[in-house]
Amino acid sequence: MINRFSLSYPFNQKHLNFLSHFYFARPINNPYYSLGAILPDLCRNHNKSWKFHPEKSMAIPSDDPHLTALLEGWQLHIQVDKIFHSSPPFFTHSATLRRRLAPIFTRLPIRPFFLAHIGYELSLDSLLIQNNVVDTALFYHHITNCDPLVTQNFLKNMGITNPAPFSRYLRSFIDNRYLEGYIDTSNIVASLDHIGKRVWQERFNEREYDDAKVVFQDFLSDLQQNFMEVFEYIEKNS
Repeated sequence: MINRFSLSYPFNQKHLNFLSHFYFARPINNPYYSLGAILPDLCRNHNKSWKFHPEKSMAIPSDDPHLTALLEGWQLHIQVDKIFHSSPPFFTHSATLRRRLAPIFTRLPIRPFFLAHIGYELSLDSLLIQNNVVDTALFYHHITNCDPLVTQNFLKNMGITNPAPFSRYLRSFIDNRYLEGYIDTSNIVASLDHIGKRVWQERFNEREYDDAKVVFQDFLSDLQQNFMEVFEYIEKNS
């Protein structure tokens, strides 16, 4: 039996579609832009009370290209999320996944709607890896090559007086490299289990875990043929 707790997850992990956001940042080929494109979720994962909107109000010195790239990457993230969550593929596929999960997760407080939302995002990241659309080595190379002091200066501009703990969190995120595990369906379900525990303090039981794994195996197989449609939709509507 596969150990569903084999992956080591960064503390406070909640948002997970990092590779999907990196997909849209790749053409710029700038490490700080790539980091900025995942920074909103990293910040929320690190501290759920951090609610910043630098895309609306932050003034970046024009002579600092790294800070500018971080802000532009952040702005890209906000734009992509807005289009993604109102896209036809999101509504269609998350609804399909919810219907398949509903007979499995019948006990409160576990919510199939929530699991389907996050599960669709995880499935996209998984398929990006499986189909060699996104190179995880390049993803980690980019964010590793960002100077932590630059990121700390960005956070200070948002009002964070002590950004050092975030730098330690980011270092752990990089060292862990858990995103590479999404190629395995078991790790997708294990990730949902960890996320759900943070929301409703309940873990999947063995039956739920095993049945959900089968659902995601089938869902990924069905999604394989047209999973890029949501990326194409976002690119078309950006």
